[in-house]
Amino acid sequence: MQRRSFLQLMTASSLSASYIPNINAATSSAYNGPIFICISCEGGWDVTSFCDPKTSYTNEDNHQVWVNNWANPNNPNFSNIQSVTNSEIKYAPFALNSELFTNHGDKMLIVNGIDAQTNAHQVGVRHNWSGQIADGYPSFTALAARIYGQGLPLAFLSNGGYRQTAGLIPFTLMSNPNTLGSLVNTNRPTYIGPQNLTRPGEMDLIQSAKSARFNRLEANDLLLPKTKHSLIQMQAAIAARSQLSALEAHIPETLINANTYGTYNPLLPQAQMVLASAKAGLTVSADLVLGGFDTHATHDEEHSIALTNLTQGINYLWEEAERLGIADRLRVFMTSDFSRTPQYNEGDGKDHWPIGSAMFMQKSPTWSTQVIGKTDEKHLALSLNSNLSVADDQETGIIIEPRHVQHALRHWAGINNDAEGICAQFDLGADDLDLTQVFV
Repeated sequence: MQRRSFLQLMTASSLSASYIPNINAATSSAYNGPIFICISCEGGWDVTSFCDPKTSYTNEDNHQVWVNNWANPNNPNFSNIQSVTNSEIKYAPFALNSELFTNHGDKMLIVNGIDAQTNAHQVGVRHNWSGQIADGYPSFTALAARIYGQGLPLAFLSNGGYRQTAGLIPFTLMSNPNTLGSLVNTNRPTYIGPQNLTRPGEMDLIQSAKSARFNRLEANDLLLPKTKHSLIQMQAAIAARSQLSALEAHIPETLINANTYGTYNPLLPQAQMVLASAKAGLTVSADLVLGGFDTHATHDEEHSIALTNLTQGINYLWEEAERLGIADRLRVFMTSDFSRTPQYNEGDGKDHWPIGSAMFMQKSPTWSTQVIGKTDEKHLALSLNSNLSVADDQETGIIIEPRHVQHALRHWAGINNDAEGICAQFDLGADDLDLTQVFV
C-alpha cells in the first residue's frame, strides 16, 4: 500500500460533515502534548486467559471446574500462571501473552474486578467507555480531544467503537477511503491521470474568487443568522484544512500490511495511521478497534487468535511510536465490553460475564507494575476499602465500576479539572472509590 492509499484510508464519507471546528478555537500550531490511544477489544475479552488468570474452582457439588484448559494438568499444553518480574502483575500462559507482558510489563497498570453490571454488548461498551450505563456521556477520547485539541482538523480519530462526543468536538472516521486525500491537497493527481486537476496559477484564481465571495456574503446584512453561522463554520473548516498539509511529510512510503504476521490484524494499519497523524501534530486522541473476542464457541482457538493480534498490535504500536520519536508522549488504555464466563459451555465456548479488567500503559511511569482490584477463584469481583485493599467485610466494601476507571483515566490525562469545566459537566460520581491515588 502506498502514500496515496494512506491518505484515502484515513477518513470517512462523513468527514466533510463532521470536520467543522470552532473558528474561535482554531489553532495553526502543531499539537505536541500527550497522545491518547484507546484500544477497544470488541466482544468481551477473557481476562482469565489474559491479565487476571484463573485455573479452577470447586462447585456446589464439590466438583472441580476448570476455568481454563491451559490450567488443566490433563491438557498436554498445561502450564502455570506466570508473573512479570519484580511486579504484582500475573498473566495467563496463553497465546502470545508471555511476549506482551515480558516486553511491556514495565509500562502497565492493571485494574481487575471491574463490574460492568451488564451482559449486553451495547450497554457494556457504553458503560466501560463513558463511565455511565445511561446514554449521553462522551467517550474519554472525545473529552481529551476537546480539551487539548479543539481547532485541530484531526483531533479525534475513530476506527469505530464508542465514539459519543456529546457535541463537544467532531470525530473523524478512518474507515472509508474517499476524502482526506482531497482535503490534504485539493489539486492532487487522481485515478484519471498523473496530472494535477488545474493548470499552474488556476488554483490561486479559484481561491481568490472564493475569498471574495465569502467577503460579500459576510457583509450581507440580509443573511439569516443560521446562514451566517454556517458561513463561519465553513470558513473555519477551510482554515483548519490547511493544517492537513503537515500530514504529507509524515506519511510513510509503504504502509504496513494487515496480514504481516499471517492473519488479518486491523490494529496494524490503524496504529500506523494514527501515529502518523499524531507525529504531524494533528491528533490528540484515537480509538483503535480489534474484534474476535465474542467466543461463544471454540473459545480457546478463537481467543488465542484475538489475543495474539492484540499482542502484535501493541508491539507494533510502541515500536512505531519509538521510530517516530513520540513514544514518550504515548498513553495507551484498553478494555472490553465485559469478560467471559469462568467455565466453558457445551460448544467449548464461553459466554458473557460482567466482571472484566482494564490496562493503562505508559513509558517509564512511576506507577507501573501495579494491580488494582481483585477477583476470587470463580472470577467474582471483591469489594475494596478506600485505600484500595480488599475489604475484610465484603458487604461494606466498594466494587470497582467503570465510573471509577474513567475517573482515573481523566486524572491520568490531566483533564479532570480542566479550565472550562468540561469534565465537571459530565461528573462520574466516583468519589466513593478513588483510583487516582495510584498515579503517584
